[in-house]
Amino acid sequence: MSTRFKQYGDLLTLGIMFPACIAIGYGLGYLLDSWTGNRNTFSFIGILFGIAAAFINLFRVVKKVDGKE
Repeated sequence: MSTRFKQYGDLLTLGIMFPACIAIGYGLGYLLDSWTGNRNTFSFIGILFGIAAAFINLFRVVKKVDGKE
């Protein structure tokens, strides 16, 4: 029964992980934009990297919960 709760916990972290990855990507892009003087170039790239990181983590968690790891 405890492994089932651990799996639920792993799945519940996805709700925090998705916005956190995107926010960190945007934040780093915003910092690069302010340092280089660009206008939203690195912010957009950071959001894309954040979304990619979120999906990579999603697949890792699903693979772990599914028992293939």
